[in-house]
Amino acid sequence: MTWAAAAFLVLAFFWLLHAAGVPRRAADVVARARAAARVIRDQQMSDSDKEAALQTHSKALFGQFFIITASAALALAAPAAVIAGMSWLGLMDFEAVLDRTMSWPMLIIATACGLAMWRLLRSPR
Repeated sequence: MTWAAAAFLVLAFFWLLHAAGVPRRAADVVARARAAARVIRDQQMSDSDKEAALQTHSKALFGQFFIITASAALALAAPAAVIAGMSWLGLMDFEAVLDRTMSWPMLIIATACGLAMWRLLRSPR
């Protein structure tokens, strides 16, 4: 039962991250960071124009940081709340489930699942 709960926690977390659009937002962050780097290298822009453009990029990146962080926290909190509720009902031990999620076999499984989901769900470029 502990393995099943740990697997639920990991898989639900990945699914909720995807449902919240975190991978798309992460791609947007990379694109915006590259755009900011192009601004820095642009020799045609004045320093004041560069500063204004970089401030715009900076504000957008800062906002995305909070959105991605909050989405990840909620994606982890929701399945953890389910496990905590089951623990409260005496159906399983919450600490044992957390210990299982941090075991080497589960970390390998979670990494493989994450890579597989990334590969399957990434948008074509």
